[in-house]
Amino acid sequence: MTIVLPQKPFGSTGLKASPLGLAGSGGIDADGVERAFHELGVNYFFTSPLWPALSAGVLRLVRAGHRDRMVIACGAHVPFGAIVPREWALVTRAMGVGHVDVFHLLGVRARLWTAGETWPAMRRLRAEGKARAIGIACDDGGLAASLCDELAPDVLTIRYESSRRAVESELFATLAGKRPGIVVSPAQRDADGAHVRFALSHPVVDVALCAPRTFDEIAEAAADALLGPLPGP
Repeated sequence: MTIVLPQKPFGSTGLKASPLGLAGSGGIDADGVERAFHELGVNYFFTSPLWPALSAGVLRLVRAGHRDRMVIACGAHVPFGAIVPREWALVTRAMGVGHVDVFHLLGVRARLWTAGETWPAMRRLRAEGKARAIGIACDDGGLAASLCDELAPDVLTIRYESSRRAVESELFATLAGKRPGIVVSPAQRDADGAHVRFALSHPVVDVALCAPRTFDEIAEAAADALLGPLPGP
């Protein structure tokens, strides 16, 4: 069976993203990253210098001239305004790019993470064209909802799975109108096809991340992504 993932509008960012995205903690190699792009239509890549194999695959695609067809996402781990541009520079050098598509403030656990000069520094990256969209990664649904109201991020990445359905009422139900692009990640660091299909069954979810070990795992997750929403109870 030929698997080609569609690319759809990603929230209100103006970007188009595949419903399946790759992160690198599973250990996928650079060849698998390239095959996922060419054979499956995966174009959303959550990258980090901590994941050299994924970064190498993304770099190959960039050098091959595919940059405009890719959505490269990354982020800053340290919530200080002066650190934000430094971490942006670190990632862009590793990827061989002059801008990223989505730059997150990662690991947000309290409003303190966005206080002071931190969020203004994020906005400057967007204003200067260094990031097409800015976002937060936060696993607390209630906090994420409040920050979406206060900061209006372009993208939100949050953990969502069948054992954490409170996110639906805490966050998803509060989103309306010009909502952020929604990316979800699983608790387990693998390409869990069941997770992918569950996550994409919710209408506000744009991208489900997986962290595969092999290309076959990516292909399996992509096939699950094409099955459509899970049947209701």
